[in-house]
Amino acid sequence: MPPSKPSQASTKYNTPLRQAQRDLTRSRIKSAARTLFYETHYDSTTMDQIAVAAGLRRSTVYLHYKDKAEIMAEVIADYTPKARGVLAMLPGPHPTLAQLNLWVKKVTQVVAKELVPLSIILELRRTHQDTDALEKLTRELLAALGENNPPFREASQESASPMVRARGLMLLQGLTYACEIHLGDTHDARGKALLKVTAEDFFAFLSR
Repeated sequence: MPPSKPSQASTKYNTPLRQAQRDLTRSRIKSAARTLFYETHYDSTTMDQIAVAAGLRRSTVYLHYKDKAEIMAEVIADYTPKARGVLAMLPGPHPTLAQLNLWVKKVTQVVAKELVPLSIILELRRTHQDTDALEKLTRELLAALGENNPPFREASQESASPMVRARGLMLLQGLTYACEIHLGDTHDARGKALLKVTAEDFFAFLSR
């Protein structure tokens, strides 16, 4: 018996144009949600607000995302490769302090471009929401730092000693904090000093 041909309806709803329209709608929803998460906070944002901001019916938003947590997961997924890219550029395995200072500046430049999703992620961390997604993100970022540096590679492993894991986490958080403070006022001496101190802390960790 010959295989049955795809139905006309099936063919109609799987065209490149339909997929492009679907991708565009999801992008509109995600962009609207990201702005609301940043301006009014994740926990205060509703799916109805996202629909209004995206200029779509509520039912359309639910057709693409079951809840705001699913949208947030995509915001984190979009941010992850950008953060991984610059963190993986950490020189190693025995970088000089000058090399680390240059790398910290590169990280700051990327953070400046990704400040909105990073701010949302930091708020989630502070309020202990979506912990599974944040834990996965943390592991990936530590692994990126470990591309050329065994101490961070070790810190990214579940089997890492608590002390090594803690040092890796503190350095990652310190780097993020220093970038935030510096970008809040790029002329402020405190922010510039924090970037230098961060480079020195990385140097000490990688020199052990």
